[in-house]
Formats: sequence, C-alpha cells, structure tokens
Amino acid sequence: MKIYVIRHGQTDWNAAKLIQGRTDIPLNETGREQARTLATVFNATIGMIFSSQLKRALETADIVNGRHNVEVIIDERLIERDFGIFEGKPFSDVDLDALRRWTDDAPTPGGETLRDVVTRVFAFLDEIIANHSDKNVLIVTHGHVMRSIYWYFNGLPQAGEELSSVIGNCEVYSFDV
Repeated sequence: MKIYVIRHGQTDWNAAKLIQGRTDIPLNETGREQARTLATVFNATIGMIFSSQLKRALETADIVNGRHNVEVIIDERLIERDFGIFEGKPFSDVDLDALRRWTDDAPTPGGETLRDVVTRVFAFLDEIIANHSDKNVLIVTHGHVMRSIYWYFNGLPQAGEELSSVIGNCEVYSFDV
C-alpha cells in the first residue's frame, strides 16, 4: 500500500499570507491551475481519495480525481488545524514560532494544539491502513495535517521543536506502508 498526500492549491488567503485554519476559503485561479498541472503529472494508481471537507481541499481533490475517477470520501479528521482567534490574521501579526512549537500548550486561544491535530490524524491513518491496505490511497488536505502524517511515518518531533518547513500548495508526499 502506498499513501499519497497532497496539500490543497493556493487560495487568496495563502497569497495574502493570512492564517486560514478552518475558515472555508476556495481556491483562487492560481490554485486551480496548480491542481490541473498536478493532475496531468500525478499518474500513480490510486483506489480511493480521502479529502478534508474544506472547499480548497475538495476542489483540489476533484480536479486531481478527474484523471482517476475514483470515489472521493470526505473525512472530518483531515480538516486543517483550528487556529481559533488567529484565523484571518496576517502571519506578521502572529507569533508563528509559538504556533509551530511542538508542545501541549501552544497558544491557540479558541483553537487546537498540535497534539490535538496529531491525535485525530493518527486515528485516521490507523483506520485507513487497517481497512484499505489492499489499495493505494490519496489524501488531499492541509499543511498541519500533512505534518502530522509525516510524523506518523517518521516519528514525532522533540519537545520544543518548531515546524520550520513550509509545505507548498499542491506539494505531494508519499509513504510506503
């Protein structure tokens, strides 16, 4: 089994460097073009697609699926991290290092910690691997979910470690199970 993971295409909020979280922002034309380009080069054999319910992920999944024509299943555990009061704020107005620090108490008033995200994503992956190991799976989701999936296969970061890597729009990760 192989698991492929794609971050959604660009939105206007990505371009403006605003924190999106669970705010349901659609793809912009650049994001649609990124997804169309990815669809032409992503030629792995997949049996099913799982997607976040947010518009930017679903639209990316639908565009990429145009070439594969398999079932797209929405799973709420793939939604982006809830950034609480920080959603809609410019990156420059928020302590991004604090948001990205691997601790139980990262400051996200009204939102989720990274551990909250990891807990739901790890449960999703356990279920997918247990129930669908006979086919390759594509997951279309968001940056913090992608990091959690990476940690599932490669180990959790050390306490205090920051998430310094930026995951680009329509970037693809793959994992062998």
